[in-house]
Amino acid sequence: MASHRRNRRRPPGTLLIPLSIWLGISVIVAVVALAVALQKAPAPPQAALAQGSGAFSLTALHQRLPEDAKGQVQRYIDYFRNNRRRGFSDSLARSTRYVERFKEIFREKGLPEELAFLPLIESGFVETAVSPAKAVGVWQFIEETGRRYNLERNPWFDRRRDPILSAKAAASYLAHLYEEFEDWDLALAAYNSGAGTVRWAQRVNRRTGDPTHYWSLDLPDETRNYVPAFIASVLIAKNPAAYGFDKIDFHPEMAYEVVKVSPGTSLALLEVQLDLKERTLFNLNAELTRGVVPPGDVPYALRVPPGYGQRIAAKLAGVETQLNNWMLHHVQYQDTVQSLARRFRARPATIKAINRLQDNGELLQRRFVIIPL
Repeated sequence: MASHRRNRRRPPGTLLIPLSIWLGISVIVAVVALAVALQKAPAPPQAALAQGSGAFSLTALHQRLPEDAKGQVQRYIDYFRNNRRRGFSDSLARSTRYVERFKEIFREKGLPEELAFLPLIESGFVETAVSPAKAVGVWQFIEETGRRYNLERNPWFDRRRDPILSAKAAASYLAHLYEEFEDWDLALAAYNSGAGTVRWAQRVNRRTGDPTHYWSLDLPDETRNYVPAFIASVLIAKNPAAYGFDKIDFHPEMAYEVVKVSPGTSLALLEVQLDLKERTLFNLNAELTRGVVPPGDVPYALRVPPGYGQRIAAKLAGVETQLNNWMLHHVQYQDTVQSLARRFRARPATIKAINRLQDNGELLQRRFVIIPL
């Protein structure tokens, strides 16, 4: 994680708390609060805190991290706070666009919600990020792994650039890695370098009688630094102001509605017709690498800004519709009512009635029509 940013001095008056003290104070507060809330409830076993869905809580980190590991985490906190301050601030600002939805995805799978912050060290929450190894998107999937988790790619779209779909794929992938290694630090190392690399490092340690947990393995430099960097990023993201990140312009959470549109529809054209800011639809549909809905005969679920779901029919097709299932079609010169009916399995009379068309001549005078599905 090389950085070309200059060191920045911390803002005056900012209190910087060393990791060991911060974890210790947080644990005391957590334990006291838990005791008051549950009183006679038995304390959870240490293994339950160290792994499982609570693996990255402050209490679990305090209990399971070796002392030298805490030192490594502290070094990354200092690195993000100083050497990479501006870049990390930008990543934090972008994170709020997706992180709550990502947390929900991980919770639904029973995984630690803190995994939602992994893009802070993967892509900086940039949808179009591409690594030197050709890993793509917020979750940085290489093509082979993406295919295994249904992130298709073709000349028209790359599902790895879809933040929501790739987050679901990342949750499935991390769940499989945790199932294999039964340890979140090892699972994260495998996410970074591949499960084979981690297995090999464990075999080497078994032969020499050394421990096989993450902090004892001889892993590639990037992977050795990956987990402490992630833990440091989680600690900062949970309480940015405590680490001096107190002037961040956080992005609003991504909000959208879904409208079905016909193959070949241009996002730029829709933006002009809907009076949207440039790249509004591109940002909501980052997977469309050419800015055009893929060709074919299957309607495409396009994300549009909130409030445009029903308005789009009236604004572009000039009709009000009460249909629950419909598609916006961009009229082409070769289209006829009959060809559209065959292509999308609709009745010609219904297409005419919804769009108030008399004949094919009127169809070709329109830019958009509604097709019932």
